[in-house]
Amino acid sequence: LWTVRRDPPAYLFGTIHVPYTRVWDFIPDNSKAAFHASSSVYFELDLTDPYTISGLASCQMLPHGENLQDVLPRELYRRLKRHLDYVKLMLPHWMTPDQRGKGLYADYLFNAIAGNWERKRPVWVMLMVNSLTETDIRSRGVPVLDLYLAQEAERMKKTTGAVERVEEQCHPLNGLNFSQV
Repeated sequence: LWTVRRDPPAYLFGTIHVPYTRVWDFIPDNSKAAFHASSSVYFELDLTDPYTISGLASCQMLPHGENLQDVLPRELYRRLKRHLDYVKLMLPHWMTPDQRGKGLYADYLFNAIAGNWERKRPVWVMLMVNSLTETDIRSRGVPVLDLYLAQEAERMKKTTGAVERVEEQCHPLNGLNFSQV
């Protein structure tokens, strides 16, 4: 937590994109107090805005109706497909009883995470694959820290906003060449 000394004070708090339950108990009390005392909270992106979510989804897509099979080397594509088939098979075993109790089905969860993967740009598929682990699956349904704080800010009737636009997140990642990805 960084404090900008002004009246009233301003704060800069760095978050990470992990389920908030993994880190919440380790966030210092002064950071939580600053959040509660603030009347306005600005996030990297506005994850509560449906336009942000749809913008993120569309920027991940390959252009001109291309498929991942068209842009990846054949063997890499086959390995990726085999891995995703494995994840889909393992998903029911990775899910928690609590997730199943909330009516979450493995097929639904897989489609929510990996649906339309064959139409996505390689960089976004890489990020998706990195989140398809047993640990990450078991924490699905728990908001990441940014989203949790945004939801809390809205619940507390704070003014919220974003410091970046979807394009500012997407274009740098989409601009990476294949070898960088």
